[in-house]
Amino acid sequence: MTRLALAAPSFNRSSETFIRAHALTILPAATVLVCENGAGAEALGMPVLSNVDAYSTPRGFAERLRNALRFQWSVHVERALRGTEERRIRAFFERQKVTHCLAEFGPMGCKLMHAANRADVRLFVHFHGYDATRLPREAGWRRHYNALFPQVAGVIAPSCFIAERLAEMGCPREKLHVSACGIDPGNFEETHRDVGQVIAIGRFVEKKAPLTTILAFAVAARDLPSAHLNMIGDGPLLAAARALVEELHIGAQVTLHGALPHEQVRALLGRAALFVQHSVTAPDGDTEGLPVAILEAMASGIPVVSTRHSGIPDVVRDGETGILVDEHDQDAMACAIEALLRDPDRAASMGRLGAPWVRREFSHEATAVRLRRIMGL
Repeated sequence: MTRLALAAPSFNRSSETFIRAHALTILPAATVLVCENGAGAEALGMPVLSNVDAYSTPRGFAERLRNALRFQWSVHVERALRGTEERRIRAFFERQKVTHCLAEFGPMGCKLMHAANRADVRLFVHFHGYDATRLPREAGWRRHYNALFPQVAGVIAPSCFIAERLAEMGCPREKLHVSACGIDPGNFEETHRDVGQVIAIGRFVEKKAPLTTILAFAVAARDLPSAHLNMIGDGPLLAAARALVEELHIGAQVTLHGALPHEQVRALLGRAALFVQHSVTAPDGDTEGLPVAILEAMASGIPVVSTRHSGIPDVVRDGETGILVDEHDQDAMACAIEALLRDPDRAASMGRLGAPWVRREFSHEATAVRLRRIMGL
């Protein structure tokens, strides 16, 4: 009997809904969960092993020293769990009769590789972005991954771009598979669009370049008083974004909502006529995989203005379902936004063209079918 362990740092992060979707769609009647932070995992109604690799609260110098040494060992020598923690995971696998394990993110795969192999569990590792781009800038992570690749049954990337980065690091190409994360098309229906309404969804971090989006919109909307940008998300650059909006005196045309519940996000998507996201490679190397927000916008029938970055060109057909510009090309992005705001019929046509394909190819169920095929479930 096939039984899947889904392993992730957490199952309750608002920016990682795809992990919960994997739990509920790949093999829902035969899935168990393994996580570092167990908060919210029990809500999925599956057996859970939590607090994996958790550090004890130090109550004295000896415990602080032990935690420090353990951390340094995991960073510089070996990420794979051993000893008591490895035996605990292996016992859970054996007790739950696990046959396959899907580890979300490269570091989780590194932690579980010995436990999986010793329990005779086929281990697959799903990389997503920073784990394949930012982390490998450090020699230690390249070493950890080179130890991981021979041990796994397969490696999954969200885009061809990320797959190529993993191959360059030494992952055998025959083990590499491409599968983007999915969406629930029923949550993003095509509705009437309010002309001039622009939306951006994503964390305020360097790889999403929210300040560039604001600057480009400010230029594009200068002679379009009805244009309005709704930006949803939080993060370390949110304060800088607020300061920039104030400095540019565009508070009447830009609303920074912060993080919002999914229901409110869907409501704003239902009104938007244009989606924008200026994804770039961050200075530390952090790179997108394939932003789920772009898939959600396209499933809603919204055209996209974005960048030629990672997996985005795999989905957005330049000139057909949106407009793509080069990374950091603020002027080109401003021109693209203005062009679609001034030609709402063209924008609506782009949105209608992309929606059926995204709904078919990138639904949670389509993603689950791909992952089951990759893992032989």
